[in-house]
Amino acid sequence: MNGISPTPVLQILIVDDSATSRAVIEKQLKKLGCNVVAAKDGASGLAAMEKDEFDLVLLDCQMPDMSGYDVATSFRVKEREEERAHTPIIAISAETDTAHMQLCLDSGMDGVLGKPLPVEELKKVLSLWCDVDVSSVSPMTQEEMRSVDLNVLFRSTSLDDLSAMQSSASQADMAAVGRLAHRMKGAALTMGAAQIVATLERIEAIATHRTQPAAGLAAEVETLQQQLQTI
Repeated sequence: MNGISPTPVLQILIVDDSATSRAVIEKQLKKLGCNVVAAKDGASGLAAMEKDEFDLVLLDCQMPDMSGYDVATSFRVKEREEERAHTPIIAISAETDTAHMQLCLDSGMDGVLGKPLPVEELKKVLSLWCDVDVSSVSPMTQEEMRSVDLNVLFRSTSLDDLSAMQSSASQADMAAVGRLAHRMKGAALTMGAAQIVATLERIEAIATHRTQPAAGLAAEVETLQQQLQTI
C-alpha cells in the first residue's frame, strides 16, 4: 500500500433536451471517469437536483418546458432554504454572447461552456469545481463521436424535430420553430455538422428575429431536410 487515496468518482448531472447532446457529453464524461445521470428537460433536471447530490451539474439553457435559468434560480432558493452545500452549475449552450452569459450568472450558475463542449474546457471545469485532475485522460476522438449509434441518434432525432418544425411552420407558430431550430442547432454543433448548423442559424434568425419575411422560411426548411437526408 502506498497510502495514496484513489481519485473519487464524480457524480455529474446533464440536463439537456437534445438526446444527441446528452449522449455525446455523457460519453465524454464517462471516458473521464465520471458517473453520469441525464435528464431530458428542465423539470426532471430540477427534480434530480433536489433529490440527489451531484458534484457538478451541466445545464442547458433553452428548454421548452423550463429554461435553465429558471431551473438554476429555483434550485438556488431550495439550496439556501435547506442550507445545502453549494452545487456547481455550469451552463451548456449554443449561445455565448455577453447578455446570455450575464443571465446565466444572474440565475445562480457558476460558469458557461459553449456547444460543442471543448473537452479541454470540460477538464478545466472538473479540475476547478470538483478538485480532480483528469488532464492525462485522452478525450473522445471525432471518430468515436461519429460512431454509428450517435449518427443514427442524431439523424433520427433531427428528423423528428424537422417534422415538428414543418408542422409548426404550417401553423405560423414562429416561437415553436425557433425553439426547435435552437435545439437542433445544439445537436448539430455537438456533432460538428457545420453546414446544418448554418442552415439552422438562418431558420432561427427568421423565426426569432424576423431577419427576413417568413416566406423565406420554407426554402431554408427544405434545405435542412435535404441536408439531414445525407447524414
